[in-house]
Amino acid sequence: MTPEELRLAAILLFGDRGWMSRLAEGLDVDRSTVSRWFAGLPIPGPVAAALRSWVKLYELTGEKPEALKVTGRR
Repeated sequence: MTPEELRLAAILLFGDRGWMSRLAEGLDVDRSTVSRWFAGLPIPGPVAAALRSWVKLYELTGEKPEALKVTGRR
């Protein structure tokens, strides 16, 4: 997954404002980690798989991760 694919998937799932923070919360990582991925740090395979799964669920159900209750909670 490229940084641009990450950005597009996150905007689709979390909206165009605050998507980095909401994505970080959903993945249970720090926002700075998401920022580093967007800046070019390799995106871990499990993160890419989670995003692709969320997008597929959204396509099938119309429900976003927050509505599906799949976001991480600390």
